[in-house]
Amino acid sequence: MNKNSLVAGLALLATSLAAPFGSAQAQSTPQNSGDRKAAPPEIRIGSDNDILAVYADAPPRIDGIMDDAIWDKTVAATDFVQLDPNEGEAPAYPSAIRIAYDEKNLYFGLSFYDSEPDLIRARNLERGGPNGNDDMFWLLIDTYDDDRNAYLFETNVLGTQDDAIITDESMTFSDWQWDGIYRSSGRIADDGWHVELAIPFKTIRFENKDELTMGVAIMRFLNRTGERSMWPFIPRRYSAGIFQVSQYATMRGVKNVERGRNVLIKPYVIAGAQEFRDGPNGTETDTQTDAGIDVKWAVNPNITLDVTVNTDFAQVESDNVQLDLTRFNLFFPEKREFFLERAGLFEFGDSRTTETFFSRRIGISNDILAGARVVGQFDKVSVGLLNIQTDKNNDRGLSSANNTVARVRADVFNRTTVGAIVTNLEEVDAYNRAVGVDARRRFWGNSEITGWYTRVIDSEPGQSDGAGSVDLSLSSADWSFSSGYSNVGKNFSPALGFVRRRDIKSYRASAGYSPQLGGPVLRSYSLTAFSSLFNGQDNNKQSSTIGVHANARIRANDRLLFVASRDFDRLENSFFIRPDAEITPGDYVSNSVQAGFRTDNSKFFSLRGDVLRSDFYGGTRNNIRGGIGLRTGKYLNLEASLSHTVFDLPIANGNFDATTFSMSINAAYSRKLFAKALVQYDNFSGDVQANIRIDWIHSPGADLFLVFNTNYNFLNPEDQFDPRAATLNNQVGIAKLTYVIQL
Repeated sequence: MNKNSLVAGLALLATSLAAPFGSAQAQSTPQNSGDRKAAPPEIRIGSDNDILAVYADAPPRIDGIMDDAIWDKTVAATDFVQLDPNEGEAPAYPSAIRIAYDEKNLYFGLSFYDSEPDLIRARNLERGGPNGNDDMFWLLIDTYDDDRNAYLFETNVLGTQDDAIITDESMTFSDWQWDGIYRSSGRIADDGWHVELAIPFKTIRFENKDELTMGVAIMRFLNRTGERSMWPFIPRRYSAGIFQVSQYATMRGVKNVERGRNVLIKPYVIAGAQEFRDGPNGTETDTQTDAGIDVKWAVNPNITLDVTVNTDFAQVESDNVQLDLTRFNLFFPEKREFFLERAGLFEFGDSRTTETFFSRRIGISNDILAGARVVGQFDKVSVGLLNIQTDKNNDRGLSSANNTVARVRADVFNRTTVGAIVTNLEEVDAYNRAVGVDARRRFWGNSEITGWYTRVIDSEPGQSDGAGSVDLSLSSADWSFSSGYSNVGKNFSPALGFVRRRDIKSYRASAGYSPQLGGPVLRSYSLTAFSSLFNGQDNNKQSSTIGVHANARIRANDRLLFVASRDFDRLENSFFIRPDAEITPGDYVSNSVQAGFRTDNSKFFSLRGDVLRSDFYGGTRNNIRGGIGLRTGKYLNLEASLSHTVFDLPIANGNFDATTFSMSINAAYSRKLFAKALVQYDNFSGDVQANIRIDWIHSPGADLFLVFNTNYNFLNPEDQFDPRAATLNNQVGIAKLTYVIQL
């Protein structure tokens, strides 16, 4: 067995752990300054779900000290109820939310009482960073009061922000990439922790009325015990949880606010240099300077226009390394800001498997010259339009192209939506168009039936085809059942979409039981049985899976995992799992077992790991993965992971191993200045690559990014890892300055 890649990964891991931790601060210390605050409220369960926003003659100071006169005039909502670990019971500590406003801002004063303030966890200063490892809260506002969509504002004890968009009572990874402009500040005191927020009316969209009614909900995360409590209380039978916008409380009293011109202008300038290997000729260097602009204009309360010119994505972080050991496409999520706001509206199809529109198909191989997006909401109808022009790429022989997407979704009955999508890739001498319709019907708590169908029309003869899917999901507090059917044609290939697998008719079903125990050791567990069958369009069997998935939550946030499955795969064509190892056609049956664990990653030291043993194309595959986390304080946090897989296959060159290593370093000086480094290695390429990004938020919504990417190859002529054989592939240094003008 070749151990070189494993030794290399372990060496990298050891070197990473030997790095100095720098200044560490375990947690924020309580303040004992005699700040005047409202007394902890008496805990009540199931009271009024309305709250009144009170006009502020003088705006509160956003400093986390609840001593402003306006807070004494408000009536706090205090009826928080546990969702986890003991649903329906009173929380361990009370919480209170107060709301005020003036012509320009919504103000929130939030008090989270705690009799042990020394144990409050507060370590993240990075905007968009791991607030989930701290004590924190989610504040959600349904600004249109449409019972479907909402803004999410996340803040931890230190006032560190993250935010997201809720679309149609659900959200995805992409929805977290929305960046709203607002102010927040928090601090620990003798009686717990307190946060104040000021959310400008320019940041959110709402109806054009003299008096506004909005939905509002809040969830508190008490990290050291794993307790979650919320107001208003949304029972677990609504499996969307806090995203069940139709169950929010009602905020009243906001009148006569200033809407402004609702124009946000964000210009940028950029300068960079690149050094890269140029074959046997050594290295070459290249420099570049550029500028561009993004404009967001709320044309009216219902329509928002985004325009981008000479778009640049220099600040975008690197993708995580994935080794493709299957014959199917890998999925990399979208991380670019322009495509992410209201991304949920444009989603269509089965996520990560068959998507009619997938924005990463735009601007990766061709530079974006300019683009525009219009999003509108008219009562119960949401509309999205996207048009982007990309430049030609002479090096790859790619012509310029126009990329267009149009999406509409409407509420037609109670909890029923229907929609349609059109995409079009128009090149000089070719086109690819997709037209689709979808529908979603919710019933009971959060059960639903969904369906969609898309037809692709391509200029190349014989390449037009269709795909569709229908799914049924039944959910209660403890039980769940789902089934579905998908049909993807042999030639289904939307040019602006993502298709993992074509030429299939798939059937799937699962059933699960997930009771909440609330015990001191075993908090909850879940058991899920699942199965799937894939046939070709000729109805011949291609593959199938049957298995069971189990996990348990121990104490606050420790986890155990177990998965067992039996898989069948009929391979009609050979493929190369690596350049010199070919998997031949045939029928393959494999049994696999996986077991893993994860300790509470909010503690100073955390561990995670799992082992997998499985049959693999007539041979075996054994994998071991492990990772550690060090949360040294709010200024420096480290994570490292190592995965090593050994393959033993009955083919030529079938004995090999695959190793990946990654390490992330998060450092922060303050909430306005922080940095992240991601170092990755895989033994297939022998490349060690590093992405370092420094972000200075010099004003709300505006940044100075310093980005450095480097990639070296460490394979010697015998294809063994050797630090002495380091050869530069490329390195790039970029500085990008953005500025925000909000009118």
